[in-house]
Amino acid sequence: MKTYNYVIGCMLLALISISCSKESEVTDEGALLVFTNISTLKDQVPNSLLNESMEGIYHGVVASGSTQSRGKIWVNVANNSNYNALIELVDGNSFEFSLDPSSVAEAVTMTVFKFSSSEGYFMLDLSNTGEPEIANIVLLNESFFGRVVKSMSNNMASSATATFSEIGNPSFSGTWNLIADGSITNPNGNNGDGITSVLITINGDFFEDFIFDSFNAMGCLGNSDYIPTLTSYGVPGYTICDYQTTIFADGTAKWNLSYDQVGPGGYMNYLLCESTTSGTFTWTSSDNTIYKVGEILLD
Repeated sequence: MKTYNYVIGCMLLALISISCSKESEVTDEGALLVFTNISTLKDQVPNSLLNESMEGIYHGVVASGSTQSRGKIWVNVANNSNYNALIELVDGNSFEFSLDPSSVAEAVTMTVFKFSSSEGYFMLDLSNTGEPEIANIVLLNESFFGRVVKSMSNNMASSATATFSEIGNPSFSGTWNLIADGSITNPNGNNGDGITSVLITINGDFFEDFIFDSFNAMGCLGNSDYIPTLTSYGVPGYTICDYQTTIFADGTAKWNLSYDQVGPGGYMNYLLCESTTSGTFTWTSSDNTIYKVGEILLD
């Protein structure tokens, strides 16, 4: 009789356990909506049905305002019905974020999103879907700047991060980050993605440039009007971006940043068709009294 009661008791306990489990699943539906598949987010393909929508995948870069810490970011805004984000820094640290719990119920009607975790947070403003804004980025109590773009299913956005420093003067240094938003596809006939922005950080400030000039690479690449690209020849890390001009830190920089991932390997100057030891820049102050020469090193 005791055995019989024991079996019944176990069955009842199991039923209660299953019931509680199902109730928990319903109660935590919002949490499941938020946390699913964060670790594989960077490999997620943008939903083609959302190309013209606010929803989808956003990709870009983040860079510290006070150190050379930098990395890449992916944000999922209901691309697969989930809301989450991933930041991977070049030092190997990665951070996973979910939509702030207080916002889950209103997510489908929101245009400004807060993503958070125990290690940090950031805000994503999609009020203007053509110009998404990321702000208030904090990772382990360190403030970062960032830029993201909408990644499209037919040509996903890509990025590259780097650091720069004046030769002999490490105090004039920071990060140098490139983004190709996917809107300029195969501009030179070698499957590259046209670079659309650069984010430079230095001494607690950031500067952006959205104008990229073509340059003469006839002698080396057979193209006298070469448009700067990432993923040149369809190879990740193959960067061709020489003879550019960017204003930052109250001065003007002339810079070259090309890296041959396939051929001889290493940094290149494609106008002169010769290898170099790094990307390069010269910087002249706005009053023409200070001149600097430095290096840019891709990650």
